[in-house]
Amino acid sequence: MSVAGNYIFPVEAYTNDFRGKPTLHMLGGFLMQAATRHAEERGFGYFEMARHKKAWVLSRLAMEMSVYPVNDHCISIHTWVPEVNKLFTERCFALSDSVGNHIGDARSLWAAIDMETRKPTNIQEMEGFDQFTNRKQSPIENVRKIPPVKEKQHVESFVVKYSDLDINSHLNSMKYIEHFVNTFPLEMFRTKNIRRFEICFMSEGRYDARLDIFRRKESEDTFILEMRNVEKIISSARVKWE
Repeated sequence: MSVAGNYIFPVEAYTNDFRGKPTLHMLGGFLMQAATRHAEERGFGYFEMARHKKAWVLSRLAMEMSVYPVNDHCISIHTWVPEVNKLFTERCFALSDSVGNHIGDARSLWAAIDMETRKPTNIQEMEGFDQFTNRKQSPIENVRKIPPVKEKQHVESFVVKYSDLDINSHLNSMKYIEHFVNTFPLEMFRTKNIRRFEICFMSEGRYDARLDIFRRKESEDTFILEMRNVEKIISSARVKWE
């Protein structure tokens, strides 16, 4: 079996916003599905990890879109693992439209945790995992350090409920993205696109927790956001518009 995988996803009405383009969290969902299928097919997916009482946890994600696909088209996602170290493994993605035009890239960083202790485990001890690595790197920059939001504006609050939870019983990774993006006014989406989105996951958003989102402007078209549970930072993001 090849080290890389290629997966096709239809762009349909339920994935799209009012412009007929897939929302950022839906695009992120396609990336997660591609990662899941690639891992399952090669013997290091959810069920094999669960058998060893381990689970993959997304730590960082950077997405760049040059073109957003439109309704009734397909997205092709090429994914591979370029690097593995003791605590983290990187996964890259390249996105193409239905006729093969390159439209975006993504990079992600993952940890493998013990499902009982919730602490990181040594990825390099996973038998056979290294045979599926490919040294090819993504053309986009990885997630940079996201500075704390000090002079912050409170823009949103929500409480984590049933439909927000993932299979590990904490706030779904794509729900973080959805809530961050929803803090921007509709008019921005009418005139601009999100060119680059970066997110760092620091802690688990748990059921019934109230989470507050704060935002500040970093530059003319770039914003820093923080998600907090009281004073504890759950996640931070950087959004660049164009």
